[in-house]
Amino acid sequence: MAKIDISKIDGYADMTPEQKIAALEAFETEDPDYSGYVKKDIFDKTASELAAKKKELNEKLTEDEQKKQKEQEEREELQSKYDKLLRESEVSKFKAKLLGMGYEEKLADATAEAMADGDTEKVFANQKKHLENVEKKVRAEALKDTPKPTPDGDSKTMTLEKLRKMSPQERYDYSVKNPEDYKALYTNNDTGGNE
Repeated sequence: MAKIDISKIDGYADMTPEQKIAALEAFETEDPDYSGYVKKDIFDKTASELAAKKKELNEKLTEDEQKKQKEQEEREELQSKYDKLLRESEVSKFKAKLLGMGYEEKLADATAEAMADGDTEKVFANQKKHLENVEKKVRAEALKDTPKPTPDGDSKTMTLEKLRKMSPQERYDYSVKNPEDYKALYTNNDTGGNE
């Protein structure tokens, strides 16, 4: 349903509700302009004529021509499928290489697609993301391997030798205060079960 443009009704804003209803009932809208549109009956007539001409043309085609046309359609379909498989194979090869280089799964998918499509901008953008991810991993590994400072401010890390030189009470206190470090000392140094 078309909306009524109340700006075309003079003094509408100042009217009482009864006057507004009366003004709306008396308001006449313009008929829509359908120029440029095709009437349904003309469209239907043209569509049926087109279908009849197609049928007539197909009947005129010889059996040989129909066979050639069918073969051509099948050839085009096969070519389309071949091209699709070729592209999928190319994407798969690119993805395997990218995963081998340490790319994340999603990023490898997107980059392989871009490589197959020849979208170098996206390839370089994804390469940058990959390098940033690798840098984050390297930093995380470096931080993980960095020894934690001792509580007394001494930067020397605890070794198994130092631990064995401590009294049993000191060893126990160290194991309670630093359970991860205590465990790491024994897992990193094979003691042969003598703890």
